[in-house]
Amino acid sequence: MTAAASRRRASGASSQPLPFQAAAVVAGALALAAAGRVSFDLGPVPITLQTYALFVIAGLFGGRLGLLAVLAWLAAAAFGLPVLADGAGGWRAVTGHTAGFLAGMAAAVWVVGEAAPKARGWVPLGFLVLGGHAIVLAVGWAGLAAFMDPKPALTVGIVPLLPGAVLKSLAAAATIRLMSR
Repeated sequence: MTAAASRRRASGASSQPLPFQAAAVVAGALALAAAGRVSFDLGPVPITLQTYALFVIAGLFGGRLGLLAVLAWLAAAAFGLPVLADGAGGWRAVTGHTAGFLAGMAAAVWVVGEAAPKARGWVPLGFLVLGGHAIVLAVGWAGLAAFMDPKPALTVGIVPLLPGAVLKSLAAAATIRLMSR
């Protein structure tokens, strides 16, 4: 089975048995929580491996299951479980200065998960994931700009994340291709 066919099958997740779907959602939420433990504070928004995990989940499980995994992860955070970056949790953490990034992750997992099966080859998949990162960063910037002036939100809250976004996009695309074989 080709990688594209495997991703097509995964994105048609509703055809998968319910236990598989439930396991994918739980595994995705746990992967996002674990990826938040790798965190570097460089400004108002920490650099984590969460977007790497997000896009691997999207590429392997599709938009619907990916979105359900993100919503389960955010619900766990809202109820106080320490699943966000640096072990943060609680309603305040979900609605604080990183809320835009969290909302952007929900949007991006859907977009990338729905489009990944159509990506022919590693390069188009890499550009797709990079576009997903652009969604996360754009929505994140808008949310951060609600807490500070837009220009510093961009220069302090977004620009430092750009090199990592490129690297994580390439790594996620490579991981999706390797795991889809």
